Amino acid sequence: MGKKKQVVQQDKKIKKLTLRNKILLLVSISIVVSLLGASFFIRNYVIEREYVNTREKVSGIAEIVAKEQIVIDSLADKATYEQVQSYAMDMMKLSKVDFVVVLDMNLVRLSHPNEEVIGQEFSNAEDAAETLNGTPHFSTQKGILGDGMRYFTPVWNEKGEQVGIVCVGLTLATINEEVQKAQLNIMLGVAIGLTIGLIGAILLANKIKKELFGLEPNEIAASIEEKVIIEDAVSDGIIAISTTGEIMLVNREAKRLLRKLRFTSNIDEGELLDEQLKAALFKETIENKRQIRNIPVQLNGVELIISAAPIFIQQEVYGAVATFKDQSEMQQLIEELSGNAQYIDSLRAQTHDFMNKMHVVLGLIELQKYDEVANFITMLTASYKEEVGFITEKIKIPALAGFLLGKFNEAREQEITFILDEQSAIPELEMNENVQIFLVILGNLLDNAREAVMNQAEKTVQLLLQYDEESAIFMLKVSDTGIGISDEVKAQMFERGFSTKGAHRGYGLNLVQNMIYHHQGLIDVKTTEGNGTTFYIEWPYENEG
Repeated sequence: MGKKKQVVQQDKKIKKLTLRNKILLLVSISIVVSLLGASFFIRNYVIEREYVNTREKVSGIAEIVAKEQIVIDSLADKATYEQVQSYAMDMMKLSKVDFVVVLDMNLVRLSHPNEEVIGQEFSNAEDAAETLNGTPHFSTQKGILGDGMRYFTPVWNEKGEQVGIVCVGLTLATINEEVQKAQLNIMLGVAIGLTIGLIGAILLANKIKKELFGLEPNEIAASIEEKVIIEDAVSDGIIAISTTGEIMLVNREAKRLLRKLRFTSNIDEGELLDEQLKAALFKETIENKRQIRNIPVQLNGVELIISAAPIFIQQEVYGAVATFKDQSEMQQLIEELSGNAQYIDSLRAQTHDFMNKMHVVLGLIELQKYDEVANFITMLTASYKEEVGFITEKIKIPALAGFLLGKFNEAREQEITFILDEQSAIPELEMNENVQIFLVILGNLLDNAREAVMNQAEKTVQLLLQYDEESAIFMLKVSDTGIGISDEVKAQMFERGFSTKGAHRGYGLNLVQNMIYHHQGLIDVKTTEGNGTTFYIEWPYENEG
């Protein structure tokens, strides 16, 4: 149990290694394994080459000594042993071999590093005897100086007769010493290589860490996952491309909108964006290297609202990113919100008017003026029947009639005269989406008219509602006794955000215009400064197509 716990703790420690330490560990192991493997093969090669070099060295020196005249003369008794010994010792020192031995045909030594054995038979006569037939050979058998490598070669006189043998060699201790020197150089190279490798690994790890902004792989993975979640949670489409048109990023909403626009291919990351789509979203941004915001663009019959900005890396344009949304979906949301606001205002006005009347009834009851209560209720009933009857007689769509009743009550509270033209006539029609939007348009125009007369001596708003059954078109005319609209204001009044009434206004007429144009309707404004304003609207009952 204790061992298992220790293994788990060690595993946790390994998992907690930082990216920098992991790189250092991996590179260090790779370098050590590579260098040790290389040094092993180099060592074997060096040893093999050392033995080859040793063989070439001793054989070459032996051949030189065998051809030396003083050696030949000594074997013909024309030179003294001292001369041969002196020559052999000089050659041994110059060539850095361990022994140079001259033998006569009886295998008796004429020279040797150990002068005490000169004149004695060669220690391994059987080995040396192999060259008595004139054939040189190598030998690794043990001699007086110990194990080693030696080479025997015959000595020939001027008549071509063999007169002796020369033996040159190196002891195993000397050979091993040379091999160890070579190995020491190898190990030194390994150490230098390891040091350079570790320094390089540290620099590489630090550079990678810096390029990753100091983040660990698990942190990067978490950031990417969070980024994808956030991108897909955004209600706008987001798409980013490089200057070559390769898609670098695209979120889920962007793909949905692109499919709605009938772009079903080349909408995934790594693919080249469709040229038509690229031109619509990014042309101005990439060509002019500037940001655009909330620009309407028509694409395949759908109006998009686009914002785009170039992506700069080291002051060079690397690509561009765009956000876009379907204008029709925004329009629908605005219409729904605006319509709800209109209904709420109408209901609030009716509720307020009803409460005022209930307070009058309650007061009369508390004063026990029951006859006056009855008279007041009779008057209210008559007024209600007259007002409601008139509206319901002219307007056969219940929602529209109810809406107008609310506007009548709202105007009455503000002491504004609200007149429904007697020529108004709306037949009973099924309530559809266009009728709901028509209520939004009507509400906006009536509110504007009400605000226009609020501070005027004559506070009158007149409404004409008609329906052409042949063309299935609503006709709406709203007139007020306000101060009218100047030419300067008239030129800008349909622009989004423009208003003469202060901040957070200027959206109503822009909304009305967009809805009318979107549904192929008609809007006309007639105004004279100081003499009021008239809005004329034609609105289709059903969408074309």
